[in-house]
Amino acid sequence: MAKREVLEGIRKAESEVAQKVEKAKKERENLLAAARQKAREMVQAAESDAEAKYKSEIEKVRADLQHQLDKIKADGDKNTAEARTKAEMRMDAAVGKILKEFERLIDV
Repeated sequence: MAKREVLEGIRKAESEVAQKVEKAKKERENLLAAARQKAREMVQAAESDAEAKYKSEIEKVRADLQHQLDKIKADGDKNTAEARTKAEMRMDAAVGKILKEFERLIDV
């Protein structure tokens, strides 16, 4: 083999190595880009899940508070109705006592 053929072989091998290195760099960049995109998608999915859970929890708390408020209002309405009934009963008795006292005073 002549010197020239050896040099050509070396140049060809160097060229092939350079092409393989360039191909590997491009593949590396593509893989990194894909990994970055996947990471962004995962972060977005996690943020969406967190937001959905947050909204769900807020809604549960609101519903619970509304239930408690409705119960307090219902209890208050019940207590008011009972107090009104008792007051009306006492009013009738008080009117009766006042009438008796008035009649007693008139009879004197």
